[in-house]
Amino acid sequence: MQNILNRSPKKRLNLSKFCQMHLSRSLARRVPFPVSRFYLSCIGKLYYLLNPQERDLICHAITQVFEPRMPQSALSGLIARTFRGIFTHYQEKLFLAYAPVNRVKAELQQRLQIRGATELKNALDRGCGVILATGHFGAVEFLPGALALQGWPTAIIVRPQTKELAASLTSRAALINLKLIFPEHGKVLPAALKSLREGRILITECDEFEQWRLNPEQPVDFLGFHLPSDRTLNVLQKRSGAPVLTALVRREPKRQYCVQLAGVPAFSSTRETSALCLHRLQEEIFRHPEQWYQWKEFGRFIAALPAHCPPPTAYRSLSAVPCALNCAVLTTQGG
Repeated sequence: MQNILNRSPKKRLNLSKFCQMHLSRSLARRVPFPVSRFYLSCIGKLYYLLNPQERDLICHAITQVFEPRMPQSALSGLIARTFRGIFTHYQEKLFLAYAPVNRVKAELQQRLQIRGATELKNALDRGCGVILATGHFGAVEFLPGALALQGWPTAIIVRPQTKELAASLTSRAALINLKLIFPEHGKVLPAALKSLREGRILITECDEFEQWRLNPEQPVDFLGFHLPSDRTLNVLQKRSGAPVLTALVRREPKRQYCVQLAGVPAFSSTRETSALCLHRLQEEIFRHPEQWYQWKEFGRFIAALPAHCPPPTAYRSLSAVPCALNCAVLTTQGG
């Protein structure tokens, strides 16, 4: 998925392309989930062995946010689970694109639960479409298909890393009335606004840091950093008048998935809308940090911040940190 205002292609071999080699696609079509998970874990480890600077960037970003909040043993476990979460993301991406269609439909219909559907229906009934703000979190790749399979008119901006992936997604989207918008075709913002005028749900990600249209005069706090805010959601909301909801797809035990939909109040300023979307993502990251796979881009973003930007700060509530990270986390809060 791609931010609606980004059009710049990525030429170099990255993890996404590395995980989409021919053998990976072939296995996604033919083998059970545990087998493909093991294979992609091996592929992912090989990639980071060949690209230690990316691995170190992810580790450093996680450490900057969580080191003041947990002992080293818990932090090491979190980092290991985060890399497993990254590999799981690419497994889900390949499964969605290349596994037999009936198998994909069964996975989404039987294992994925949507909470807050009534709020989404009420927003759609206003006739302006709906902006659904999500993030690089959990099983987000399943979100567009899950909504479309349940009959929701959905649109999504995508930028596949390979021609094979683009072709597969295009053919599969046509089967379920899912509208794909490709940035390389140009005129992305007009296409996004057109989808909203058609009464569709437009999915966009609020944590595409490398494509943010920065507004230093309206900063936002995220994961303990004071960041310049992003104008993208503001532009889209102002021009469309569409209501905004947040949607986060959490992975749960036994390969279950939960989509959490929540409305965003109609603030007088779109700045508050954008900030609240990020705040909700932040809350979910603190509950399940291993399910966020945008740590590399976040690390690059904060590394490029001006020197005068404040360092990570303590949060008002650390109870959001999941128990799985270690009960010792709560002990360190009191100190």
